[in-house]
Amino acid sequence: MESVLIDFLNEYYKANLKKIHDVAGNQHLAGYSQYYKTDLFVKIFKQQEMFYAEQHVDQVYCPDIFIGTVIFGENYVVVLKDRQLKEVEQKDLNEEQAYIYGRLLAEFHRNLTGKVSVPQTNESLSQQIKFKFDSLKDEKHQQKAKRVLKVIEKDLPAADQEFAKLKKVVLHGDFSIRNIMIYQGNYVLIDFERTHIGCQYEDFIKFFFYEVKDKKMRQSFIAGYQSLLEFEIPQKSCQQALLFYTALDIYSFHESHEQEKFGDMADQMLATVSDGVPVLEI
Repeated sequence: MESVLIDFLNEYYKANLKKIHDVAGNQHLAGYSQYYKTDLFVKIFKQQEMFYAEQHVDQVYCPDIFIGTVIFGENYVVVLKDRQLKEVEQKDLNEEQAYIYGRLLAEFHRNLTGKVSVPQTNESLSQQIKFKFDSLKDEKHQQKAKRVLKVIEKDLPAADQEFAKLKKVVLHGDFSIRNIMIYQGNYVLIDFERTHIGCQYEDFIKFFFYEVKDKKMRQSFIAGYQSLLEFEIPQKSCQQALLFYTALDIYSFHESHEQEKFGDMADQMLATVSDGVPVLEI
C-alpha cells in the first residue's frame, strides 16, 4: 500500500515525492511538484483525528503553505509547500529567548482558539485520567501509575473543580523547542497533529519539565506569554493531576510507537508527583 500511495500522489501532484523519515509513526514525503512549481512536504497519518487536527490548524495558522488533503484507503494525507526552516538550538535558550517563546505560544493559543475544529472533551480531569490509565497495556506502566494514583486520588475532586474553571484554549499538544523553527526571520510552530482543547498550563508541562528548568527562564517565558494572554497558575492539586495525566499520555505514546522519544520523562514525572512537588516552580 505504501508504494501504491506514493505512486498515486506523484501522479496526482505531478511530483517526484520520496520518503524522507518517519516521526512519531507518521510518514513524511518530500519532492518537487511540476503542477504547483514548488517543493512539497507531505505528512501521512494513520489516525483520522490527528489528520483533521493538522489540517484544520494548517489552514488557519499557515494558510500560505497549505495545498490540500487526500484520503487514500486508511491513509490520511496533508500536503504542504515545503519551507526552508531553520532549527532552534536548545543551547541558545536564555531569558530573552524564553520570553519570545512564551509570546509565540500565547499567540498560537489566542489566534487559534475558536477558529479551528480540534478534539475536545467535556469529561472531568479525573475521568480523563481514568480513561488514559485504563488504556495502558504495559504491565510495568500500569503498576507504576497505579502506585502514584493512590497518592493523588484524595485530591482529584479539588483538581476537577479547578480544572473545570480554568480558561480553555486550542493547545499545541506537543510544545517543545524541537517544534519551534525559524522561517524568514520569524519564529513559527510546526507539527499540529496533537492539537486539542485544554487549559493553557497543559502546553507548559513537558516544556518546563524537560527543557526549561531554570526558574528565571520560566518566569521570562510566563512574562512573554502574559504580554499577550492572561494566565493563571493552577493550584497544587490540579498541577499534580495534570502532571500525572501527562505521564500517562507519554506511556501511552511509547506503547504505540517503536521509538520512545520521551525517554524516561514519564517515570520522572511520576516520581515528582509522588514527592508532592508541583512542576511549575517559579
